[in-house]
Order: sequence, then structure tokens, then C-alpha cells
Amino acid sequence: MKHYRTIFLCIAASVTTFDTTGADDDNFKIVIEPIWQDLERDQSKSEQFGGKWILAGSITFEKKAKESVNLHRLYLRWNGLQIENLCGSLYQKTPDKEFRPIEANLICDGVWSKTKQILMLTFDEQKTLGLRNIFYLVLTIPKEIEYTIRQGSFDIENYTLPEPFRPNKPEDRLSLSLDAIGSVTIYKTPAHH
Repeated sequence: MKHYRTIFLCIAASVTTFDTTGADDDNFKIVIEPIWQDLERDQSKSEQFGGKWILAGSITFEKKAKESVNLHRLYLRWNGLQIENLCGSLYQKTPDKEFRPIEANLICDGVWSKTKQILMLTFDEQKTLGLRNIFYLVLTIPKEIEYTIRQGSFDIENYTLPEPFRPNKPEDRLSLSLDAIGSVTIYKTPAHH
């Protein structure tokens, strides 16, 4: 029988763990961490590109299982006040190197669905996930919607995750909460047989 356990720790960061087995089975784990770091210090460039270039957070996929797992898209549903348009890109961090938002690290640019309020990140090429893959969400945020963005969150649409990383219950949400900087969400899934 599967059950869910949620643990809240209030130290330097809030950590939420969803454990679907009752054991410490962490063959497949997703760690989501909001960051909110201004990547462009030059105001003239912010104006040229239509807003601040913000590193909004990281999504880390970790697996201990040997099975091959591919990722080819991530859809992020916006939770907050309605947004007309949002530009975002997904980058991959190179192991043992500091993150740099350069073309060589770009996975894809997102497409904003105004009606669905979803940032659709569809990869140019699918990525085979290794033991640990870190992806960074970078947003271009116009000054007039910065406050709105900082008050909301993005939920990963579960159906866009590879099967071993999907929550067992559709109502379990994997969220990047931009109003909770310093919090980390960890989601563990059971080994799939």
C-alpha cells in the first residue's frame, strides 16, 4: 500500500518531501529551488530586451536507477494574476562549472500560451537524463509585471515529466514558488517495476 508523507522543516529553508513508498526510496527524485537572480546588471540591455533577465529557479532530476529516461519537454502552468505574455528559456548546467546562460547551455526557448497560462518548453532534442541533471529557468520580465511574477508560482504539468518522475496522484503538484525564495521542494518517486 502506498502512502504520502509530508515533512516541513523550518530552518534556513523550507523543504517539502513527498515520499510515495514509506521507505527512503529515492531512485527518482526532483528538486525544485527558486533563486531569483538578476543576470543582467546593465539597465540599457534590460530595456533593449524588454525586461530584466532573471534566473528564476532550478529543476534538478536525480536518479539512481540504471534505466534510461528521456526528457523532451516541460510545461510550467502559471499560478497567479493573469499574464499577457512571458518569455522564458531553459538552460542546462554543465557539471562542475558555474552556470552561464550562454547559447551552448540553451535547451530551448519557451512559448507562452496566454489562454492556458502555460510556459511551454519543448526541447529541440530530447535529453537522456543521467544521475543528476540541473536545468535553469530564465525569464525575461518587464518591469510592469515583476511584482506579479514574484507573487506567483509555476507548477510542472505532470504529464510532461518522464514516467518514473511523475507523481502517482495527479493532484500532487511540483511547484516553483517565486514568492518563497530560499525554499526547496524535493519529490521522490518509488522504483518502477
